[in-house]
Amino acid sequence: MLSLQRPLRQGEALDSHQISCVVGDDHAALRRGLVAVLEAEDDLRVVGEAADGRALLDLTERRRPDVTIVDVAMPTVDGIECCRQMTAQPHPPAVVLYTGHAEPEVLQSALDAGARGFVVKTGPPQDLIRAVRTVHAGLPFIDARLGAFLAERHTQIASQLSTRELQVLQHLAQGLTTDGVGKELYLSPATVRSYAENAMHKLNASNRVHAVAIALRLRLIS
Repeated sequence: MLSLQRPLRQGEALDSHQISCVVGDDHAALRRGLVAVLEAEDDLRVVGEAADGRALLDLTERRRPDVTIVDVAMPTVDGIECCRQMTAQPHPPAVVLYTGHAEPEVLQSALDAGARGFVVKTGPPQDLIRAVRTVHAGLPFIDARLGAFLAERHTQIASQLSTRELQVLQHLAQGLTTDGVGKELYLSPATVRSYAENAMHKLNASNRVHAVAIALRLRLIS
């Protein structure tokens, strides 16, 4: 297990305007290349790097970076599971999956795990820099080669959900209880639960919170 915490040099401080990053990749040469690319930018700073998933999780928890860059094919704990665990933390970093796998299924798994960014390794390094800045600003970044898949998926799911199902998810996203949603929409609690369960099924979600998260990520609700 290799984890490298990058201490500040004597007299050096992390600029408050810099975006702090942790990099996880088991290929040492590629990892060093990523670090060099990121640190060449004035507004980015790498505060640690790791060669396997367990080390990356530990390092991210200790350093609390703004953005964590994760290879999908990590030893000990794979990148998707790393993403899932990191985004479940009380103060999660924005996670960018950096991968050689450009399959839509991998993107889907990454999004379901809470990733904000998805960058394919065969693209130009500038894509990763843009992704880091974009996710740090609170916006999603998806590699252009997979953008069409995401748009198609958005359209398919949106067409499956009824207006009422979307309304129920919207109110649940705002923190209302089943009874509260029922009062807002003039529906019985049982009917609200039925709409919520239908939406969960259509979104392939494990529970209501998961359904709301997917709908927010796909911008079906706001």
